[in-house]
Formats: sequence, structure tokens, C-alpha cells
Amino acid sequence: MLCIRDVVGADRPAIISIIERAGNLTEEERGCALELLDIYLNGGQDKDYFFVAAAGGDGLPAGYVCYGRATLTRGTYDIYWILVDPESMGKGIGTALLGHVEALLKKAGARLMVAETSGLPSYERARLFYLRCGFREEARVRDFFNAGDDKVIYVKDVSDAAIGGR
Repeated sequence: MLCIRDVVGADRPAIISIIERAGNLTEEERGCALELLDIYLNGGQDKDYFFVAAAGGDGLPAGYVCYGRATLTRGTYDIYWILVDPESMGKGIGTALLGHVEALLKKAGARLMVAETSGLPSYERARLFYLRCGFREEARVRDFFNAGDDKVIYVKDVSDAAIGGR
């Protein structure tokens, strides 16, 4: 049974393990993911980043999502990271996490969710995941991360007005 809940300090080792074992992250990406986790865990009540975990029967995170409000917007939220333990991939954990966050954001009056990823072949699974979850490819910035490594931007309308619209 999967329990989706806020990330707590005791989850840090399991989340670090997920980050380290994600096969396609660069050293810089792993460092960034860890930095955001530590900001969240040490940030007190005024948080720019929110973390939700999907915990299995043992209580340990099998995946997590980091998201936050896009600065200077009304109702737009960024999905910064969504990672699933490599041993748990293909079991619907990422979809459950994203669905949970979407429900939270709808309740908060969100309009849009935005996710960005790499255009490299090693990120194909992530790009297909976003499309399966109802995102649309909104833009592609050629050679953004490095020569030959595009930034692919996905958007999903989550406002009530968007239901049945797009």
C-alpha cells in the first residue's frame, strides 16, 4: 500500500539514495536536488519548495516530488524534481505523486503546472511520463543545458476552467 505524505527529516537518507541511484542525473543535478531537499528540511515555515513522498509499507520513500510556486506568477507552479526509486519504477508511483500534487494545487487555486527536463535520450522516459500525465510540450530551447542538450518545457492546465477545455 502506498502512502503519499509530506517529506520529513527521517526521509533524507532514503531520498538521497533515490537521487544517487537515478541513472540519468549529472553530478550537478544530484547536487541541486540535494540542496533543495536541505532547504526544504531546514527552511522553517516560509518555504519556496515543497516535498511530497510516496512511502511503501516499510514507511520509506519509494519516490518523491519537489514543487513550488513560480515566482511572480498567479497560480503557476513548477515541478522541480520527480524521482522514483529505480527498483520501483513502472508501478505507478510517479503518476500517483503527480496526481496528488495536482489535487493539492487545484485546491490552492493553481492554473498551470510547469515541468522542464532535458532533451537527451537518457531523459526520454521522463518526457513520455509528462505526456502520459496530461502535460503538453510547450517549448524547446535548443542547446540550453549544453551543446546538443535541449531544455524541454511541459505545461499542464489544472484550473477548473481548463477541465474539458484543452
